[in-house]
Amino acid sequence: MIDINHNLLWLLASTFAALCGGTLVRIVALRNAKPELAKKRMGSLKVWWTLTILMSLAVVFGRSGAAVTLAVASGLGLHEFLKLIGTERIGKAAMVVAFASILFQYSLIAAGCSAEARFVLPVAALLLLSTARLLHGKTEGFIRTTAGVYWGVMLLVYCLSHAVLLFTLPLEHKPLVGMAGWLLFVVIVTEMDDIAQALVGRLIGRRKITPAISPNKTWEGFAGGVVTSIVLSLLLAPWLTTFPSVSTARGFLVSVAAGLLIVVAAFLGDINMSAIKRDVGVKDGSSILPGMGGVIDRVDSLTFTAPAFYYFLIIVL
Repeated sequence: MIDINHNLLWLLASTFAALCGGTLVRIVALRNAKPELAKKRMGSLKVWWTLTILMSLAVVFGRSGAAVTLAVASGLGLHEFLKLIGTERIGKAAMVVAFASILFQYSLIAAGCSAEARFVLPVAALLLLSTARLLHGKTEGFIRTTAGVYWGVMLLVYCLSHAVLLFTLPLEHKPLVGMAGWLLFVVIVTEMDDIAQALVGRLIGRRKITPAISPNKTWEGFAGGVVTSIVLSLLLAPWLTTFPSVSTARGFLVSVAAGLLIVVAAFLGDINMSAIKRDVGVKDGSSILPGMGGVIDRVDSLTFTAPAFYYFLIIVL
């Protein structure tokens, strides 16, 4: 069912207007750049256009549209993740269970079974994956491989699906743009935080936070992400959430807390995936997204921010 209103339409139009402006700025900035750098930057720009269009279609079609879009992202991300572990070691039965978890989880959410979506998959995946690995008949690397597959399912299916669970929040009032506002809020703040941390870190970053895991992460970049996230939270809250008015003390604190929560969760999600990739000796999950790496490189922060924001709302609202 299409879930759209005039406020959502204006928001999407503003997003594409901003993207057009950013595209022009990037084209001008890359006029004298080296061909290799220009190709990489333009490739990432095309990806941003594609992702924005897909996300716009997802929110227009409401919970079902978001479920389909995130299910595809979960599938692509899980495929990349399992390749990092080594599909030949996992076994066909475990692979079937892992990918079947995507259909199971997102079908529950699309059907409105939010309680089941929160509690069933973690237990079912643990039991079924262990059983499937036993059927594989090999004990070498049993703990590491089974735990790795389970971790991938939890991160890229269970945790990521909380972005769609935001549509099922039991609230009396909806945001001005509809229930899609919650998803847009966490996605926009998460992505803009990532961009701010990268840009500020690149410009003035000096003091590294986790040099052994993610050498490009700096305290200066993190501070830039904090400021960006808080400002965006305060600006977007009246449109995309039902937080109390930011003109009140409670509303201001709730919006600021949401921004801080997202920036911390995004940072942890990012370095968590960086640690995984360093463990297997790769820089990117794949090259499916030109200039950005793989799907897991694009959703790494969201695997932490989506569930953190969802349970924050359950507690606060």
